[in-house]
Amino acid sequence: MEEIPARFAREIAELASASRRLGRLGYVASHGGNLSARVAEDVVLITPTKVPKQSIRPADICAVDMSGATIYAGKGRKPTGETPMHLGLFRERPDVNAIVHSHPPVLTGFACSKRAGLLARPVLPEPAIELGPAAVVDYAEPLTEDLARKFRPHLARHDFFLMRNHGVLVLSREGALRALEFTIMLEKQALSILVAELLGGATELSREDVAGLDRTLRTRALPFPGAPGAVKSLVELFFPAP
Repeated sequence: MEEIPARFAREIAELASASRRLGRLGYVASHGGNLSARVAEDVVLITPTKVPKQSIRPADICAVDMSGATIYAGKGRKPTGETPMHLGLFRERPDVNAIVHSHPPVLTGFACSKRAGLLARPVLPEPAIELGPAAVVDYAEPLTEDLARKFRPHLARHDFFLMRNHGVLVLSREGALRALEFTIMLEKQALSILVAELLGGATELSREDVAGLDRTLRTRALPFPGAPGAVKSLVELFFPAP
């Protein structure tokens, strides 16, 4: 499908730009991490394998269909080996249009620690509003369908995932740059929580505080985290019934 570069030129440029910024931030190293954007019902743009993220240009971006078949790739390029994970998430969440999988050092430190659950608690209002709590996804072998399956118990109610001993993954209903902005927000929150823990322990927002954030979401007509209709309030996410 040679028309892919022309048909989706804007989206390709955005995905390449987000990739380069991810690399410059130091949120990936060498060939690590991957980004994707769903641009049509059966067209997903995705970063190539074995290309450093900070080096990616629009001509490097590949395209696959929802079965995983490559429908466009430049000379010497092929889609990331973690394509099955991206496609599995897009199938499960039709509302999602972009995915960023990366290894920011502080978030990844939490993902490798026994304290990952700290990022499932309400600490700062903006990350709570925009993404809700982290879901901690059990480790699975990279590049496998099993990795995609590990997300399934969490996908209906979460947009932000700590992957045990691996990294972080963020979903966005908008484009790749928005998913990257979410990742930056979450890394800064993780750093703040780490500092608070070093200073004696992070304090949390109360149930009443989180109820106020529910009102903020409704006032701003923002979606709740998770699949449409699956979550009715932040309170139920951060303070689930026993």
